[in-house]
Amino acid sequence: MFFRSERWKNTLVFLGFVLLASGFWALHYFNQKFEFEVPMQVWYANVPAGIVLSDSLPQEISLFVQDKGSAYFKYLLNKKKHTSFVAIDLENISMSKNTYVVDHLTLRNLIDEKLYATSQLRTFSPDKIEINYASLAQKELPVVINGKILPAGGYLFSDSTRIEPDRVIVYGKQNTLDSLHEIRTLPLEYEIIDKNWTVSAGLQVPEGIQLSVNQVKISATIEEYTEKEFELPIICSNVPLNRRVHFFPSTVKLNVRVGLSRYAQLSKSDFEIAFNYDDLVKKNTESCSLTLTQKPLWVGNYRIVPDVIEFLIEQK
Repeated sequence: MFFRSERWKNTLVFLGFVLLASGFWALHYFNQKFEFEVPMQVWYANVPAGIVLSDSLPQEISLFVQDKGSAYFKYLLNKKKHTSFVAIDLENISMSKNTYVVDHLTLRNLIDEKLYATSQLRTFSPDKIEINYASLAQKELPVVINGKILPAGGYLFSDSTRIEPDRVIVYGKQNTLDSLHEIRTLPLEYEIIDKNWTVSAGLQVPEGIQLSVNQVKISATIEEYTEKEFELPIICSNVPLNRRVHFFPSTVKLNVRVGLSRYAQLSKSDFEIAFNYDDLVKKNTESCSLTLTQKPLWVGNYRIVPDVIEFLIEQK
């Protein structure tokens, strides 16, 4: 058999010597000091809103370091994991200038913090970084919910849905800002909400635009509701003395959905359905659609029966 032959035994001996020699070579390599290049990424952190950086900024620094071979492999591993970087903090740059220089000493201190204690930094390139930037125009815009937020059956929002902040500062080129009138949230869909509700929502950022905040908080107060019914007269104002307006019917029913906590507060005097005589005269029909002309701001769900009536104008 081959595995029992003299040739196989000689092959095993040879492979053993190769592995042993490789081990000695690797041990010598990892413990020998030499100079090598380490590429290190540059991150520009905490860029103030309203500032745009130049496109030509260096994204990497070449370091020339002396250390053992074991350190070299660690640096290679850090690069692969994207953990080898220098962060330049721009939070306190002057808004009245357009250039910020990270000098040689400052840059070296940032690099030294990222090197192993055994490493000696020989030189690096570039040896300083000049950051050019420009201020953008700004505009305040309202935040609008993009999506569907609905209470569960038998529940309602006891007041309007709240957005915090409800306005954001938008930064960009002036011609781009002129075309914007609102900032929309990312698509939302929440249904069957049966308790007080809060959610964080990201914002849609138009191309070439920066926002003062990246997300908003949306909240609503939910409670069970019941219906309250009123009988309201139809009112007409500014009727000339020689004219009389008749509505058919002259009163309608108003059904209002109201939260249990506000049921006792709601009264007939909170509501009104009124027309201006001049508006009726201009109509080409003898009927008109009804809507509330006076109601509490928090009332959003109501039904008028009937919601279309006829009218007649006669001379006294």
